[in-house]
Amino acid sequence: MKALIQELVAKANLDPAQAEKVATVVREFVGSKLPEPLRPHLDAALNGERIEGAIDAAKGLVGGFLK
Repeated sequence: MKALIQELVAKANLDPAQAEKVATVVREFVGSKLPEPLRPHLDAALNGERIEGAIDAAKGLVGGFLK
């Protein structure tokens, strides 16, 4: 989430404390729109981690709906 905060500071002209609050709100908002199994992958992506597992989780969710 550090990278998102840095982007908000640089591009939205926010101070770091404001940028951190905005990033938290965005993470919570987007996370609330995702199915539970994908939420950890959102956090991983925001923390700069690789998220290959998110694709498999999404496939599993879609496959479950189609059965």
